[in-house]
Amino acid sequence: MMGRPRRATLLWLALVAALLALRVPSLVQPAGGDQGLYVYEGQRVLAGDVPYRDVWDQKPPGPAFLYAALWTLWPHESVVPLADFAAAAAIATLLIVIGRRRRSPNLGFAAAAIFLFFGDPSATQRLGGVYVRGQCEPFVGVAIAGAIAILASGKRHAWHLVSVGVLLAAAFWLKYNAAAYGLPVLAAVWAWAPESVRDSKANARALAWIAAGFAAVGVAVLAYFAAAGALHDLRLATIDYNLRYSDETYNGWRSVLTYPFTMFIDRGRVDFLWYLGGLGAALLVITRARTERSTAVWLSWLAATVLSIAINGHRDLPNYFVQAYPPLAMAAAAGLAALQVSRPLLRLAVAVAIVLGIWNVGEDTRTFGLRWAGVPSIVSNLRFDLDYWRGQIDRETYLRRFKGPKFDALAIDNLARHVRETTTPADVIFVFGFSGGSVGFKSERESASRFFWSRPILIEFAADEPGYGSAGLLSDLERRKPAIVALQREQWESERFFLENAGLRAWLEQGYVRDQDTPMFSVWRRKS
Repeated sequence: MMGRPRRATLLWLALVAALLALRVPSLVQPAGGDQGLYVYEGQRVLAGDVPYRDVWDQKPPGPAFLYAALWTLWPHESVVPLADFAAAAAIATLLIVIGRRRRSPNLGFAAAAIFLFFGDPSATQRLGGVYVRGQCEPFVGVAIAGAIAILASGKRHAWHLVSVGVLLAAAFWLKYNAAAYGLPVLAAVWAWAPESVRDSKANARALAWIAAGFAAVGVAVLAYFAAAGALHDLRLATIDYNLRYSDETYNGWRSVLTYPFTMFIDRGRVDFLWYLGGLGAALLVITRARTERSTAVWLSWLAATVLSIAINGHRDLPNYFVQAYPPLAMAAAAGLAALQVSRPLLRLAVAVAIVLGIWNVGEDTRTFGLRWAGVPSIVSNLRFDLDYWRGQIDRETYLRRFKGPKFDALAIDNLARHVRETTTPADVIFVFGFSGGSVGFKSERESASRFFWSRPILIEFAADEPGYGSAGLLSDLERRKPAIVALQREQWESERFFLENAGLRAWLEQGYVRDQDTPMFSVWRRKS
């Protein structure tokens, strides 16, 4: 009898290892556009620059410091998919720990397996998942799963609770909308309190320790920016800009209120993990599982994720939705587990619903009339990455696949190589478009302006502030005189804006000559 649980554990571990192995070929993928911004910021932090004062982005400072640490450990473009792989492994491990601590090992293993397979970016994301690998959201997922895993132990020592606060703060400083994850933390404090201290005063003390951990991180971050004289820039970039960014995506309060509900329907049509997680959440509500305290944690974790995505805006960018994968996997596993003690008719209905999901959810490439829940995408992306890994595809052919409205991996790679070959490490460059970070970190050249990506200039954000808007950009360029200027042709029409701005165009034509022209970039070289 003792051998059976052990054998089951070994089988689960083998399955989890195999599902992780499916992600290994993706380690050869290039860094996506956003991730190129983070890596460049990390490089500049390591060089002594201060975010927002010297290198400007709309994200909180977490990504810059995270990628500074990652670049120190592994200074290569593959640090992005490697970090994403590590985050996936960490989340899977934490789901196993949570399941073991709160119900049974099988629950945690099932959640980890569902997360790893159906949450594989190769299953549902465009360009093999390059847009979402290494984004902020997978690391937010690690921090929140870690916090819930600590609370799942039921221990209430001060250092446990402070650690929960620190992890919640880590998620917050990666993306402010992660503050929504305070909801499952509150639910876990209530649901998993030890029987001996299950009262309001004990819960209040626990929350006070969590708040202390959260506040300690916040004070340290704010003290850093205060010492650097960058608090004003921090506020403009990460609060004022993001409020405008999020508000742009909604059409009145009706849109704000309905989006969290339509989100599940829209995502469930294309992403099988959203479909399966939604089904699991419904089962948690309608079965006996609704009386279990842990159910409050699973459902609040999922609700917080939806709220976090909605706060971010209604742009439906793919990376917004991957933070939902851990709670969706747990809801799916817990909901399906509840069927063990449910009526046969309900089990039959769920089986039919799963078959319908496999048939109709996933990429719109059917085989035998089925969409197969995204599995064909995993197979094709895995084959393509493996072919490159084994040398059966040259780099140019491989990179040519990763191309979107704002991102072109091959064009970025070619421009970065051109910059390295025609400039010195002491030279500064300037790329006006979405790809300034990617070209900058690959060529290891500093941007002549802190605005190394174009959108804040395109919308003339904070143009009435000194150093901001197109006037601020022009001042940077006049002061630092880049060796190369590259104007990007993408959906934002960055090149068109630059050339239609009288001051910027006059500066360019006075001091630069056209060096090369590609479908993605117009490249100019400084006159001798």
